[in-house]
Amino acid sequence: MDSEWKGAVLFLCNEEHVFLIKRSESMPTHGGQIAFVGGHKNQSEIDPWEVAQREFEEETGHGRHCLGYLGCLPVVMTARLQPIIPVMAKLLMPTEQFLNEVKSNGEWDDILAYPWRELQREESWEYAWRHGHEKSAVMFHPIQSGSYLPMEQNLKPHLLWGATAQMIWNFLRLYFNKPSGS
Repeated sequence: MDSEWKGAVLFLCNEEHVFLIKRSESMPTHGGQIAFVGGHKNQSEIDPWEVAQREFEEETGHGRHCLGYLGCLPVVMTARLQPIIPVMAKLLMPTEQFLNEVKSNGEWDDILAYPWRELQREESWEYAWRHGHEKSAVMFHPIQSGSYLPMEQNLKPHLLWGATAQMIWNFLRLYFNKPSGS
């Protein structure tokens, strides 16, 4: 498994929201994009959960005590062909407290608590075909202004796309598309 993945992201959620960041425009990769907290693994790290917790602490100023491990989702390939493991965790503190206390380390400009109910609306998702090493779908989900927390910062629309959108789409398909009778 050590050579099969290059990094991990923290797919942080609670019953009502998925927590996303808007990466700083000044970042050398993925500047301005909506993403999860996360990054590359260190050479000594062998567990995606370990990477996700470390990245969470570094990028938010919060300790790992406010995270509850839920599991790992299938690997997603980024546009730069980096295999990344989404690690799901539940936020173990109130949304408002988290949003009030979270501090950026400079890698992100905004944090969004985006409602599950918006993500679950299948008609709000779109895709386009990407032709690279192989043909693959690129998922898109517009995030409308006024649809996310914190309210004082939600005046701008955003576009959820790429690997982060694919991770969320994969989870929604796994969770909500269960065969009937199960």
